[in-house]
Amino acid sequence: MGARIRVFLTREQDKTLLNLRTADVPQKVKDRAEVVRLNAHGWYVEKIAAHFNWTPQTVREVLHKWEKLGIQGLWEKSGRGGKTKYNEEDIIFLEECLKTEPRTYNSLQLAQKLERDRHIKLSPDRLRRVLKKGVIWKRARKSHKGKQDPIVREKKQADLDMLQLAAAAGEIDLKYLDESGFCAWSEPSYTYYHRGEQKHLEQTQRRGRRLSIIGFFQPLISFIYGLVIGGVSRKSYIEMMELEALDAQNIGRMRVIVQDNGPIHRCQQVQQLWSKWERMGLYIFFLPKYCSQMNPIELEWQHLKKDELAGKMFDDELQLAYAVIDGIQTRGEKGNHSTQRIKFNSNSCG
Repeated sequence: MGARIRVFLTREQDKTLLNLRTADVPQKVKDRAEVVRLNAHGWYVEKIAAHFNWTPQTVREVLHKWEKLGIQGLWEKSGRGGKTKYNEEDIIFLEECLKTEPRTYNSLQLAQKLERDRHIKLSPDRLRRVLKKGVIWKRARKSHKGKQDPIVREKKQADLDMLQLAAAAGEIDLKYLDESGFCAWSEPSYTYYHRGEQKHLEQTQRRGRRLSIIGFFQPLISFIYGLVIGGVSRKSYIEMMELEALDAQNIGRMRVIVQDNGPIHRCQQVQQLWSKWERMGLYIFFLPKYCSQMNPIELEWQHLKKDELAGKMFDDELQLAYAVIDGIQTRGEKGNHSTQRIKFNSNSCG
């Protein structure tokens, strides 16, 4: 491993990069700006790479360009060749449509819209190549961004940045908690298959019960989780938190758990345990409402479902559980962190 790369930002530079999150710029520019900010706040290259699912070399290239070119290094260089039929404003127009209109578009529909509204004629294939610079083909997701309180979110993000900096310096342990669920029937997705034929995935005789997971994610260090049939109860949540509190007490270092405002996280029985956990060195940091994107464990759930379980059918809950366990192990190897499964006293998958 070579020398650690660390950039340093003035307060004005950090604010400029932060403002790019909501600016009308390509997503790649926003990602590169966030890479620079995270590195300046103490994140190592490997941790940033795992967070974005990039290679460490890509992260280093972004940081080197920043050191050499400053903010201009976040944008792509203009290429050579013949004069294009479109200009930057036309692509910005399409990107704005993708961002603001409450519908989805494929490349053919975008080409038709570009010709109809901007009188620019590009083939869908050409348009796909153009959009690859800042737009990718992916599934749309549901969002609660309109329900967020921007002032509360900004304050919480600043507090979380400080916690991440303290964790990077080894002063505290910072973990991210969340729950998710899986079903034996997975929705069919895109797949390569023989031309003129269609692949069919046979469904099992019964859909089966939901398999739920609760996990504690510490990037580049560990992923600790437990599986239950049905939903995660407050009993299972308390059992996991008690183990974390005991571990924090034994290590003798403050541990902070980042989590959302789920009902089991704030029920009366749990609130009665907060003072006990704090005496043991375990503290809770609540994310603002409707801000799940601030929790990196959400990306782990996405990759687990999209990369490891997508398009698969399982005969029963046990087979599904084994697939989830194998998928988490694979994610651990990719993310360079250990994995540990906790077996609950009851209602567990064994």
